Amino acid sequence: MNASTHRIHVRLALIALATVALIAWAPRSAEAQRPTKVTPSQRVEQVEQVERAELRASLQEPRVELAAPPAQTRPREFRWQQEELFYSVRVNDAEAMRAGLRTGEVRRHQGRNYVPLSGTAQSRGFFHAVYPLHDRANTYLDPVTMRPLRTEKHFEERGQSRVYNVDYRHPGFEARVERLREDRRLRFRATIPDTTHDMLTWLYELRGQGELELGDTFEFYIYDGWLLSRLDVRVAAREDILTPLGWFHTYRLDFARHIMDAEHGGVDAERGEVAPPSVSLRESSRHTGSLWLSRDANFIPVRVTINTPLGAGEAVLIHYKPGTGA
Repeated sequence: MNASTHRIHVRLALIALATVALIAWAPRSAEAQRPTKVTPSQRVEQVEQVERAELRASLQEPRVELAAPPAQTRPREFRWQQEELFYSVRVNDAEAMRAGLRTGEVRRHQGRNYVPLSGTAQSRGFFHAVYPLHDRANTYLDPVTMRPLRTEKHFEERGQSRVYNVDYRHPGFEARVERLREDRRLRFRATIPDTTHDMLTWLYELRGQGELELGDTFEFYIYDGWLLSRLDVRVAAREDILTPLGWFHTYRLDFARHIMDAEHGGVDAERGEVAPPSVSLRESSRHTGSLWLSRDANFIPVRVTINTPLGAGEAVLIHYKPGTGA
């Protein structure tokens, strides 16, 4: 199984789950206890608790480096503060990794409101033996626009580390990118539409749409420091699905991911402003899949499937803690 295969699997956990939140948590140190007999079911629950603790411990709070903002309007209610989700990610019916997601509280820095998101994905079992990985992502979300201010990604895969940092300058139609790999550092600017998201924030904008109707469609531009994508989403059905947490009434949303190119729009001579970029299709439908959101006020991402030429992937919710605004 090659490196591109596993990067697709990681993106599965990060793109559709919104895998990511902040506020570092560390597991409590074990207290000295007299050994006790446990049943098989208790042992399974203990293992699950340890795995969740390990995932929480890997959610690291990044440094805040936000640009001075324009005047902001009052932010919309952000009901997912301190929300916690964990997923089991399966590839071709075998568990490949566990992914954790947590949303922080609304904060303020240099006069700007933001919400920290932090998440992680860790390989398991056979996949860990073949291709060990521990990937982390941190994002700062603007609760007014639901778009990213900055995203930081740290990939540790098969003994190699890569870091991508992206600062989004939406009014100027650009992203400032920093890539680090071993002793190499690359900085550049990429042209993006002014509505561009990162791999996580588009899901929060979708969850904030309110009640959905069959046939509703949405379009999200996503830039991850490497490729500009367009995610086309359609509300396809209302379905009841069974998960390890029980039954959920859900919306099923089908999506397709297209790779895009964006050319700098230049400067509007009359207004003296940067013109919007010209966006064109480079590659159609690289990934397709479905996302199930709970049919309630929280729009919980319950399950996601993705189809690629390299196999089918699925992420399913195995633990959920409601946000403080829920």
